[in-house]
Amino acid sequence: MEFKDILNLIRWKNLLMLVLIMILIKYVLFLNFDAATYLNPYIFSLLVLSVITTTSAGYIINDVHDIPADKVNKPGKVLVGKKISKDDALLFYSVMNITGILLGFVVSWYIKRISFSVVFILASLLLYKYAIYFKKKYLYGNIIVSFLIFLSIIIIPVFDLVPATEPANQERQWELFLLVLKIASFAFLLTFLRELVKDIEDVEGDKRIGSESFPIEKGIRKSKKLLLFFSLFTILIILSFSYSYISIKYITSIYLVIIVVAPLLYFIFKLKDAETKEDFHKLSNLLKLIMLSGILTVLLL
Repeated sequence: MEFKDILNLIRWKNLLMLVLIMILIKYVLFLNFDAATYLNPYIFSLLVLSVITTTSAGYIINDVHDIPADKVNKPGKVLVGKKISKDDALLFYSVMNITGILLGFVVSWYIKRISFSVVFILASLLLYKYAIYFKKKYLYGNIIVSFLIFLSIIIIPVFDLVPATEPANQERQWELFLLVLKIASFAFLLTFLRELVKDIEDVEGDKRIGSESFPIEKGIRKSKKLLLFFSLFTILIILSFSYSYISIKYITSIYLVIIVVAPLLYFIFKLKDAETKEDFHKLSNLLKLIMLSGILTVLLL
């Protein structure tokens, strides 16, 4: 077992993207809007680490339960059972999971809202149930993963803005909270699209484990129609957001149209002719790139 195998097991590239959005919201968005924040850099680092370790645990337990499907879907990339033993993977899962929850308790205690720690317990339970049950169920898995991405973003203002909110700054704080809510919703929609594309890509392996994913239950054609609907819905949401900012942040509006809307239109165009596993893998990577481009919008806001 090599260190690079562990990094691949916890999907280090996805984690870096998550860290990036959290840092941009805290140190670019909040700072430039003169928001009243509660978390100092040290406690904020613990919050980020809590999200990262909990997410890593989710990736690990998912791989442990996905071995039969992964042998078909991505035979060259199977880690658990080949480069990393199942026992070691379960040990890493336990350590990451416990660490994430404990750090969540520490951050919740720091902001004097210990009840907020239930968020980390909920995320851990959802990730576990997703891996052993919901991933195989009709759209439930797609929604849960998308919700957890949404949660990992909205958790920032919940822990950083809410404790610092007072009657004097309530309006500004709420305005920023709504802005982060829009960013999190954008991430939810793109994650949902990508998860559905991945379900189409992994049909053969998922059939082997008795999955009831949307592509297996309804077929590729109806899955494409669902992707088309949510792609157009996402584009409308982004255009609406761009229009609301065009008078005060026209550069941001133009950026969103060129870097996010245009690639989504290209995604729709390529979706029509996508047939092979490789075609859908490329579409999945395109959606990840679009999400990264959308995240960088924070720099312009």
